Amino acid sequence: MKKKLSSLLVAFTVVLVIGVGSATAFENVTAQEAYDMVNSGQATLIDVRTLEEVVWVGSPALVPGGDPIAYLIPWKFWTGVNGIGKSTYEMNVDFDALVKGKFGDDKCQALITMCLKGKRGTAAAKRLELLDFTNVYELDNALKEEENGYGGCGGFQGTNYSNTYDGYRGHPERLPENNSPWKITVETVTEDINNAEDSVSWKDTGLPITQAVDPNLIPTL
Repeated sequence: MKKKLSSLLVAFTVVLVIGVGSATAFENVTAQEAYDMVNSGQATLIDVRTLEEVVWVGSPALVPGGDPIAYLIPWKFWTGVNGIGKSTYEMNVDFDALVKGKFGDDKCQALITMCLKGKRGTAAAKRLELLDFTNVYELDNALKEEENGYGGCGGFQGTNYSNTYDGYRGHPERLPENNSPWKITVETVTEDINNAEDSVSWKDTGLPITQAVDPNLIPTL
């Protein structure tokens, strides 16, 4: 009887360990951490914004005006403007297929999702985990994510520039990087974040951006 109970205990422990080991939860990183990871070849950046956002606003680069560094796999597509002047979108039903087609069967590779400020990036990170990728990150403020369920103060622009449009192409009056009245604090290291309003976005951090678009970084089926 003791031997049988011992065997059951061992089996239960193995199942528990396997279960815990297989559970994943994506991690939040700052823009500076994402830059360092991509620059050192430790991770790949996935931009889940729309093509229109990339063309109009710009995208991450390693040097100012250089080549873009993020693969563009939109979480949603922009479909136009409705009768009250609000943009409309539709889900990208090919998101899974585009991710699988580009990143294949290597489920352990490090992937960082990024959107405008955090909502789509969070959804995409969760989706990557459902696709069995186990080394997933999102460019966002974790405290903000806990506060409202989807993040903010992260991504390419963060919430500090939401609906202001200063700094977009065609708006040369944009205030200089790191001199915005909407910004509270910019953090560059995750462990230093103590406030849900701390910005970790690419633009607020003053990292290099580019208006260039590389078709080779836009996967197709």
